[in-house]
Amino acid sequence: MDIYTTEEQQVAAIKKWWHENKWSLMGGVVIGVGALWGGRAWLDNQQSYSEAASAVYQVMLEDVTQGKNDEAAIQGALLLGQFSDTAYSSLAALMMAKIKQEAGDGAAASAHLRWALDNTKNDAVRHEARLRLSRLMVAEGKYDDALSFLTGVEVGVYEPTYEQLKGDIYIAMGQPESARTAFMRALASAPPEERGRELLQMKLDNLGQPASGDTSSL
Repeated sequence: MDIYTTEEQQVAAIKKWWHENKWSLMGGVVIGVGALWGGRAWLDNQQSYSEAASAVYQVMLEDVTQGKNDEAAIQGALLLGQFSDTAYSSLAALMMAKIKQEAGDGAAASAHLRWALDNTKNDAVRHEARLRLSRLMVAEGKYDDALSFLTGVEVGVYEPTYEQLKGDIYIAMGQPESARTAFMRALASAPPEERGRELLQMKLDNLGQPASGDTSSL
């Protein structure tokens, strides 16, 4: 508005401005309130959605604990189908893989593990899926594939587990010196309080003394 010299002119100008702009102003208020409540409703729905997924996963865990794998598989299918964009879906995929593996269906177990590996945002789930997939490959005699699957991965704190599995694979392949190197790397990277250190040391001791002239190093 322009600058007015008298109070009457100011009042008249305000009335004129209100008359010309009241509907757009009121519309903006309505839209703002609607957006506020719409956002709140969206957040409430997201919370309810996450809580529903959590509840289904808890039922699945209880079924597995009680040995009701068929019932657990139903809950797992629900999580993978209706709640696939939640963190619980990848956990369900790991559980489904376990159920299928115990049932002797290695192909289905592998499929669930690959789904978890490809879809999870959780590093722990990703490493668990990769390690279990590698073990399935070993069980099928696919040693080279298993080793390749473990190579070139940012392992972080999971280095002891990766190296121990590599050692196990090398033993299965009849390569004790490569196994020794892997076990030594696993021991070197394992924290002093790591519970698996004793088992690692036993595996290393079972390999006996290094072959004459061996230059393997950590």
